[in-house]
Amino acid sequence: MTEPPSCDANHPVSDHPPTEVNIEFVNHASFILEYDGTRIINDPWLFGSAFNDGWDLICDYKFDMRRFDELHYIWVSHEHPDHFSPSTLKGIPEEFRGRITFLFQHTKDRKVIEFCAGLGFQTQELPHEKRVTLRNGLQVTCGNVPFFDSWILYDCNGLKILNINDCVVDGEGVASDIRRVTGTIDLLLTQFSYAGWKGNVADKPLRERSAASKLAIMQTQIRSFDPQWTMPFASFSYFSHQENRHLNDSINKPQDAVDAIIETGSTPILLYPTDSWRVGDPWDNNVPLGSYDRDYDLSVKPYHSSETVPELELIQAANSYIERMRSRNNRLLTGAIRRIPLAGFLSPLKILVYDLGKVFEFSFEEGLVLQDAQGRHDIKMHSSSLNYIFRFDWGYDTLMINGRFEANMKNFNKMTKTFSLGTLNNTGRFINLRLLIDTTFLYAFARALRKFARRLKPV
Repeated sequence: MTEPPSCDANHPVSDHPPTEVNIEFVNHASFILEYDGTRIINDPWLFGSAFNDGWDLICDYKFDMRRFDELHYIWVSHEHPDHFSPSTLKGIPEEFRGRITFLFQHTKDRKVIEFCAGLGFQTQELPHEKRVTLRNGLQVTCGNVPFFDSWILYDCNGLKILNINDCVVDGEGVASDIRRVTGTIDLLLTQFSYAGWKGNVADKPLRERSAASKLAIMQTQIRSFDPQWTMPFASFSYFSHQENRHLNDSINKPQDAVDAIIETGSTPILLYPTDSWRVGDPWDNNVPLGSYDRDYDLSVKPYHSSETVPELELIQAANSYIERMRSRNNRLLTGAIRRIPLAGFLSPLKILVYDLGKVFEFSFEEGLVLQDAQGRHDIKMHSSSLNYIFRFDWGYDTLMINGRFEANMKNFNKMTKTFSLGTLNNTGRFINLRLLIDTTFLYAFARALRKFARRLKPV
């Protein structure tokens, strides 16, 4: 490893053997790590929109798909489509797939790993927090973060690179748990801006607080892991639908991330698509900052619109959703959950479908029912968004991220509890007796109840 820049005086050179590792930035959360001839691409979302036309890539860079012939591994952190992109994976030439090993965390349902095996890739599941040796001695350790995120540590002959992408690592407690596994690291790669619904058009102060909080979280991570270098990434996308474009008004930009990293004493390494950095070499952030300045003129970006879904089709989709939930989950237990005092799980929800100009009530007892008049409603959204929730188990998770709806915070929480069953099922978990011994679920559920109890306490 070469001598770091003089500005790294607070981070002395590591005492592990010299190692040449190269990082090529591809786009958003995707980069290629090369070590001793082994090349692994992380989270390749390379083209197209994500989250039901809710996100697009900031940088319009066309990666040559024939370059997958040079790659040995693909690692994907989690199922979100800005990381696990089925269209990208299908776009890899078939003649290369059998020579590439797809790496993914161990999950209960195995649907991601089986999908990739079906495309012709070799596959390998990574056990939780267990070191695995890949070709040419590249060692990796992958850790799960409930319920579906994961991080990966690359150990390249003692030089350690930690990719936590957009894992919810938002406090010293969780970060210290990971550090007990990883030890001291040299390079940290992490998200630097918010990535989900942050209020309605008028709620800009909420978005400003969220942006500031994201930078503070990044700084907490840096202080916890104490990396010599920090690479901000996994935020190079924009809210790209006519319904959610207001969410762009407070997103953090690369300069914000660079400044926040400098405040911690770590050295920022900002890369633009096609940039390559040999880990340890001096790096000038000014050139990529200039390139990103052009990309962040969001007034000239394209924005999607959606076609209306007819009322009858919505009702049929709602009925199919209810039948799917009933067939997978124990009715007695789901009934008991619905009756937990004050909790509000799976409760009826009034939805203004604004492109149809109608208010519906959705409930697990009655389905989707048109109301007599366009009166009070909890949530406002387009028919295509409501249809997406009903069609896919991950539909509500998608809506929370693309932000294509209007609600106050109280009704947002109510909607989350109404559609929580599909979100749970999408993680490979179902309301049944086995869930009662699922320690990961029970821990998260207990934390949610404690949070709810704190809200009820008088100030």
